[in-house]
Amino acid sequence: MSRLTPESVEAVRNAVDMVDLVGGRTQLKREGARFSARCPFHEERTPSFSVDPAAKLYHCFGCGRGGDAFSFVQEAENLDFVGAVEWLAERYGVDLQYEESSPEAARRRDERRRLLRLLDDAAVFYTRVLWESDEAAPARAYLEGRGIHRQVAEEFRLGFSPGAWDRVRRAAEGKGFNAAELEQAGLASRGRRGPVDRFRGRLMFPLRDPRGQVRGFGARQMPGGDAPKYLNSPEGPLFRKSEVVYGLDRARQAIAKSGNAVIVEGYTDVLALHQAGFTNAVASMGTALTAQQVTELRRLCSAVLLAFDADAAGQEASLRGMQLALAQGLEVRVVDLPAGRDPADVVLEDAAAFTAALDGAVGYLAFRVGRMLRAGESRDRTYRRIQELLSSTPASVERDEQVRVVTDRLTLSGDLAAALTVPAAATSATADRRVRRSPREMDERLFLGMCVSLGSQADSFLDSLNMADFTNASLWEAATHIRHRTVAGAGETVEEAHRWAPLIAELDALAAREGPSLEVAEELFWKLKLHSVEDSLKKLPDSADWGMSQQAQLQELQRLRLSYLERLDAVRAQAPDR
Repeated sequence: MSRLTPESVEAVRNAVDMVDLVGGRTQLKREGARFSARCPFHEERTPSFSVDPAAKLYHCFGCGRGGDAFSFVQEAENLDFVGAVEWLAERYGVDLQYEESSPEAARRRDERRRLLRLLDDAAVFYTRVLWESDEAAPARAYLEGRGIHRQVAEEFRLGFSPGAWDRVRRAAEGKGFNAAELEQAGLASRGRRGPVDRFRGRLMFPLRDPRGQVRGFGARQMPGGDAPKYLNSPEGPLFRKSEVVYGLDRARQAIAKSGNAVIVEGYTDVLALHQAGFTNAVASMGTALTAQQVTELRRLCSAVLLAFDADAAGQEASLRGMQLALAQGLEVRVVDLPAGRDPADVVLEDAAAFTAALDGAVGYLAFRVGRMLRAGESRDRTYRRIQELLSSTPASVERDEQVRVVTDRLTLSGDLAAALTVPAAATSATADRRVRRSPREMDERLFLGMCVSLGSQADSFLDSLNMADFTNASLWEAATHIRHRTVAGAGETVEEAHRWAPLIAELDALAAREGPSLEVAEELFWKLKLHSVEDSLKKLPDSADWGMSQQAQLQELQRLRLSYLERLDAVRAQAPDR
């Protein structure tokens, strides 16, 4: 099995910009030396997510998640540790080295790298053809006719595929790629005389993952060209249509900052909206959002606005995608555009009108119920359709409002009105990881947090503690690890750092919330010692059975208890505000 070298992992850790990484998932707000935000892993209204950019740690006081950059990517991207390191290495341009790598694992990694490079090379080739070739004049005219400027087209890496059968194949083979790789990348298909270019005479839209890597292409037919109107890359090892959200790599920061995403249907809609300043716009790959696409959006925002043209918005397929979004806890609204006008038409003609349309977007349920009520079907058929919709929708204020609307419009009896909904299961997409802890354990954790923040200044406290001073062995183990971290030259292995990252992140955040203080650490130290000696006093046997040794033990424990109380009082006297 392949194994990353420790030096490679450390190089990735050093390269990570924690604010950049986390800021792609949630909007960060600076608070002193740290940043706060709403947690990207569970739904919350009040920010409880804390990031330490210097230590490159995060912790959520709401759901309990925390750790380092690797933990964050594992959680956000559903990857294992090695996958998270590789993900970050690609993002921050770090070359990874492997040890004890099996030939098969090395072959798969090399194959993936080559396919990604082939796709990127193809995008570069198509772009050059678009802007330099006479053959691409119709494509340039098409973009001009749609009002798309060259700058935004270049930002999205648009291109043009030549009409010849083998231009891409020959260019790729000249760089050392073979026919099998061209087919795997979806750039060529089998012809009677060998592989031929899959895309010919088309306007090319690179389909990129959230990191900006080209995974495939969407290709638009030019006037007089061969059908179909749009031709996508085939499903393969790097491209799955259901997972792609077009434009997300360009829109991530705007979506996270605004808290919402504008969902459109077409590639040029995305370009036109970005050109007009609506940089939170993305497109579904077809009319319906898939579960994977909704999950990707849910990581970045809390609301989506569906901005298809009037006819497309009425298609049941697109609305089913919105049902998925609603089920995952997203607020869903539908933008009312003029019939026959797509978002690009509206925004390029009058950006203010498009802004007004966004502001006037109606809730998903109100939109669908309104359509059903206006459909002109029988009263029974209308009731059944609405009941099916509302009963499959989680309880909300909007759902209650639509029950009232339907009850009034259809003049329903109390029983029929009550039957419109079935209570939705009160489940959360993200399990709450909070654990109820005793005040004593909270003191122990805050003490350890102070030790993490104070570093070597707290060594004397840690050196004077033992396992009996903690409520459980795991916290004593943590104390030992924290002391080990500050020993000159001891350091941490990559495995140790990642293993301890969630707890260290929590302790670091606890100390930051309280404010790192040597005085607070000392007060907590004496509280820990006091709790420990009181535990020992409770464990002494009944006094009737004592001998001289037990009496001496009792006296010593009582002396220690009095000493600890005096020390504690003295520390508190120096900090009366506490």
